[in-house]
Amino acid sequence: MALLNLTNYDDHPEDPNWIVFRFAEQGMAGEFQEALRTAGIGCEADDQGGPPYLVAVRQRHREAAVRANYQVLGRHREPFIGDRLLRFAVLAFVGLLLALAIAGALLR
Repeated sequence: MALLNLTNYDDHPEDPNWIVFRFAEQGMAGEFQEALRTAGIGCEADDQGGPPYLVAVRQRHREAAVRANYQVLGRHREPFIGDRLLRFAVLAFVGLLLALAIAGALLR
């Protein structure tokens, strides 16, 4: 296990042929399992339940499983700037700074 693990998956601690995905919510784990079934990838789920909800996939399916994992996580994430007005204000401010930088470079 890595010291600074920023993802929700890691190699199985005992069997290097498996990769284990961790989910905080049972719904997300179920959605991930359904995405794997749709892709034709077999998986095993932790039967004990409780957070974290664990789903194991064979290493040979790593690339497709990670892609499905990120799609599930992407559907459930919150926006970086949640307030719509603040998000557009930040974008407008950055656009203004960019326009001033370009104008300054052209007029110089």
